[in-house]
Amino acid sequence: MSRVALFATIQLSLILLIQGRTMDRCQIARELNNYGFPREELPDWVCLVEGESSGQTDVVGPPNTDGSRDHGLFQINDRYWCEDGPNPGKECNVRCSDLEQDDIGAAVGCAKMIFGVHGFNAWVAWVNNCQGKPLPDLGPCGL
Repeated sequence: MSRVALFATIQLSLILLIQGRTMDRCQIARELNNYGFPREELPDWVCLVEGESSGQTDVVGPPNTDGSRDHGLFQINDRYWCEDGPNPGKECNVRCSDLEQDDIGAAVGCAKMIFGVHGFNAWVAWVNNCQGKPLPDLGPCGL
Protein backbone atom coordinates (compact mmCIF):
# COMPACT_ATOMS: atom_id res chain seq x y z
CA MET A 1 0.00 0.00 0.00
CA SER A 2 1.39 3.41 -0.90
CA ARG A 3 1.92 6.08 1.72
CA VAL A 4 -0.85 8.20 0.22
CA ALA A 5 -3.33 5.31 0.31
CA LEU A 6 -2.34 4.43 3.86
CA PHE A 7 -2.69 8.06 4.96
CA ALA A 8 -6.11 8.32 3.29
CA THR A 9 -7.26 5.11 4.97
CA ILE A 10 -6.16 6.37 8.39
CA GLN A 11 -7.84 9.75 7.82
CA LEU A 12 -11.11 8.10 6.80
CA SER A 13 -10.97 5.78 9.82
CA LEU A 14 -10.50 8.73 12.17
CA ILE A 15 -13.37 10.63 10.60
CA LEU A 16 -15.66 7.63 11.00
CA LEU A 17 -14.59 7.18 14.63
CA ILE A 18 -15.44 10.74 15.63
CA GLN A 19 -18.74 10.99 13.79
CA GLY A 20 -20.76 9.16 16.42
CA ARG A 21 -23.91 7.35 15.45
CA THR A 22 -27.50 8.23 14.89
CA MET A 23 -30.14 5.84 16.15
CA ASP A 24 -33.65 5.56 14.78
CA ARG A 25 -36.70 5.30 17.04
CA CYS A 26 -36.59 1.52 17.40
CA GLN A 27 -32.84 1.43 18.00
CA ILE A 28 -33.28 4.00 20.79
CA ALA A 29 -36.12 2.00 22.34
CA ARG A 30 -34.21 -1.29 22.17
CA GLU A 31 -31.04 0.15 23.69
CA LEU A 32 -32.92 1.88 26.50
CA ASN A 33 -34.85 -1.32 27.15
CA ASN A 34 -31.55 -3.20 27.34
CA TYR A 35 -30.32 -0.66 29.90
CA GLY A 36 -33.31 -1.41 32.11
CA PHE A 37 -35.56 1.58 31.49
CA PRO A 38 -39.12 0.65 32.49
CA ARG A 39 -41.11 -0.40 29.43
CA GLU A 40 -44.01 1.88 30.33
CA GLU A 41 -41.61 4.87 30.27
CA LEU A 42 -39.92 3.98 26.96
CA PRO A 43 -42.24 6.15 24.81
CA ASP A 44 -41.40 9.17 27.01
CA TRP A 45 -37.67 8.46 26.86
CA VAL A 46 -37.72 7.94 23.10
CA CYS A 47 -39.67 11.17 22.64
CA LEU A 48 -37.16 12.96 24.88
CA VAL A 49 -34.14 11.62 22.94
CA GLU A 50 -35.70 12.43 19.59
CA GLY A 51 -36.44 15.97 20.76
CA GLU A 52 -33.09 16.58 22.40
CA SER A 53 -30.56 14.99 20.03
CA SER A 54 -32.50 13.41 17.15
CA GLY A 55 -30.89 10.15 18.28
CA GLN A 56 -27.33 11.38 17.76
CA THR A 57 -24.85 10.12 20.34
CA ASP A 58 -22.14 12.71 19.71
CA VAL A 59 -24.10 15.95 19.45
CA VAL A 60 -23.01 18.98 21.51
CA GLY A 61 -25.54 21.77 21.66
CA PRO A 62 -24.75 25.43 21.11
CA PRO A 63 -23.93 27.53 24.18
CA ASN A 64 -26.88 28.18 26.48
CA THR A 65 -27.52 31.67 27.83
CA ASP A 66 -25.30 30.90 30.85
CA GLY A 67 -22.46 29.64 28.62
CA SER A 68 -23.03 25.97 29.48
CA ARG A 69 -23.53 23.32 26.81
CA ASP A 70 -25.57 20.14 26.48
CA HIS A 71 -23.94 16.84 25.54
CA GLY A 72 -24.83 13.56 23.89
CA LEU A 73 -27.96 11.56 23.31
CA PHE A 74 -29.83 13.06 26.28
CA GLN A 75 -28.26 16.55 25.92
CA ILE A 76 -26.96 16.58 29.50
CA ASN A 77 -25.83 19.99 30.71
CA ASP A 78 -22.23 20.60 31.74
CA ARG A 79 -23.08 23.26 34.31
CA TYR A 80 -24.24 20.69 36.85
CA TRP A 81 -23.86 17.15 35.56
CA CYS A 82 -20.58 16.56 33.71
CA GLU A 83 -17.06 17.96 33.68
CA ASP A 84 -15.95 19.51 30.41
CA GLY A 85 -12.31 18.59 30.87
CA PRO A 86 -9.91 15.69 31.22
CA ASN A 87 -11.22 14.39 34.57
CA PRO A 88 -14.66 13.12 35.61
CA GLY A 89 -16.67 15.42 37.82
CA LYS A 90 -19.84 17.19 38.86
CA GLU A 91 -23.03 15.37 39.89
CA CYS A 92 -22.72 12.44 37.47
CA ASN A 93 -18.95 12.16 38.02
CA VAL A 94 -18.30 11.84 34.29
CA ARG A 95 -16.47 13.76 31.61
CA CYS A 96 -18.82 15.42 29.15
CA SER A 97 -17.00 13.63 26.35
CA ASP A 98 -18.06 10.33 27.99
CA LEU A 99 -21.67 11.36 27.28
CA GLU A 100 -20.91 11.75 23.57
CA GLN A 101 -19.77 8.18 22.92
CA ASP A 102 -21.40 5.50 20.77
CA ASP A 103 -21.48 3.34 23.92
CA ILE A 104 -24.28 5.16 25.73
CA GLY A 105 -23.65 3.59 29.15
CA ALA A 106 -22.30 6.77 30.78
CA ALA A 107 -25.08 8.87 29.25
CA VAL A 108 -27.71 6.40 30.47
CA GLY A 109 -26.28 6.39 34.01
CA CYS A 110 -26.28 10.17 34.15
CA ALA A 111 -29.76 10.47 32.61
CA LYS A 112 -31.12 8.07 35.21
CA MET A 113 -29.51 10.14 37.96
CA ILE A 114 -31.04 13.34 36.60
CA PHE A 115 -34.42 11.64 36.26
CA GLY A 116 -34.20 10.45 39.86
CA VAL A 117 -33.82 14.06 41.01
CA HIS A 118 -36.01 16.00 38.58
CA GLY A 119 -38.07 13.53 36.54
CA PHE A 120 -38.73 14.24 32.88
CA ASN A 121 -39.17 17.94 33.66
CA ALA A 122 -35.38 18.28 33.65
CA TRP A 123 -35.48 18.15 29.82
CA VAL A 124 -36.99 21.10 27.94
CA ALA A 125 -37.56 18.99 24.84
CA TRP A 126 -39.69 16.56 26.86
CA VAL A 127 -41.73 19.39 28.38
CA ASN A 128 -42.24 21.06 25.00
CA ASN A 129 -42.65 18.03 22.73
CA CYS A 130 -43.83 15.11 24.86
CA GLN A 131 -45.64 16.14 28.05
CA GLY A 132 -49.37 15.70 27.54
CA LYS A 133 -48.90 14.97 23.83
CA PRO A 134 -49.11 11.79 21.77
CA LEU A 135 -45.94 9.77 22.35
CA PRO A 136 -44.07 7.64 19.78
CA ASP A 137 -45.68 4.32 18.90
CA LEU A 138 -43.09 1.68 19.69
CA GLY A 139 -45.30 -1.22 18.61
CA PRO A 140 -43.39 -1.70 15.34
CA CYS A 141 -40.18 -2.03 17.36
CA GLY A 142 -41.19 -5.45 18.69
CA LEU A 143 -40.61 -4.74 22.36
